[in-house]
Amino acid sequence: MQTTLGILTALIFAVSAFLGYNNMEKYKEQINDRQAEESKRDNVLRPKLKKTLDERDLTKTQKEEQQKAAEEKSAEVVAQQKKLDDLKKEIAAKEDQVREQKASIDALADQLKELGDVKELASKMRRMSDELVQLQSDIDQTTTKLNNLIAEKNRTAAVITAYEEENAWRNANLSNPKLSTRISAIYDTYGFVTLPVGNNAGVVGGSSLDVVRDGEVVAKLLVKTVEASTAAAEIIPDSLRPDTVLMVGDQIRASAGKKPVTAPAPVSTAPVEAAPDAAAPAEPAAPAAEAEKPAAEPAEADPFQ
Repeated sequence: MQTTLGILTALIFAVSAFLGYNNMEKYKEQINDRQAEESKRDNVLRPKLKKTLDERDLTKTQKEEQQKAAEEKSAEVVAQQKKLDDLKKEIAAKEDQVREQKASIDALADQLKELGDVKELASKMRRMSDELVQLQSDIDQTTTKLNNLIAEKNRTAAVITAYEEENAWRNANLSNPKLSTRISAIYDTYGFVTLPVGNNAGVVGGSSLDVVRDGEVVAKLLVKTVEASTAAAEIIPDSLRPDTVLMVGDQIRASAGKKPVTAPAPVSTAPVEAAPDAAAPAEPAAPAAEAEKPAAEPAEADPFQ
């Protein structure tokens, strides 16, 4: 009995193994078929599909480009049509203008017939034109000479006025009202200061000067000696403001005095004569005040040695 069961079991196992082997072979065959189909799809169908899609995209792009080109051509046609219409209008306007000009020419021709020989009239007009040009040239030359004379007169009047003003304040024993300088050295022992400017800047001997600090007069000076580019002035007693010590660099200006009265420049009534083309050179202007920087304070020494 047991032997029979063992045999049956062995047979069942054998049949099962045989069936399993057959199924495995069929499964392998199915797998191979599926792999072959997938390989065919990947190697043949997918590239073909991709090519088809690319051709579709290219066709779509070309279609869009053609549509855009067609729209541009349509716009260009419209623009050219408008240009053509404008040209037609312009041609019509030019034709009207030509007709008007032709009518004007005919009218001028009739007038010329009444005037006489055109060549003779043209010759007269050229002569008159030449004479007019010559007259205009003479007027321009005369105007230039007159302007030069006026400029020279104004320069001379300015120089005379400047000299008259200088003579006025010098005769009034005043320094140049425009004087502006600073103390260059102080000699407390002798009670005087020196200035870096002199007669050339308008410092007048015997005139009074103001020492200005912060816009206020703190002392007065009396000019004692004057040279071309330097001067010495005495500190006027009792003019120094209390609790004030003069310092190198203090500002100096001319003391205010009575304004000199100057006579106006005489005006010539003689007739204007012809002058050369070039204006005469201007005379030097009146001396002006020099602006000097304060010099370094020197050691005090005896100025009379």
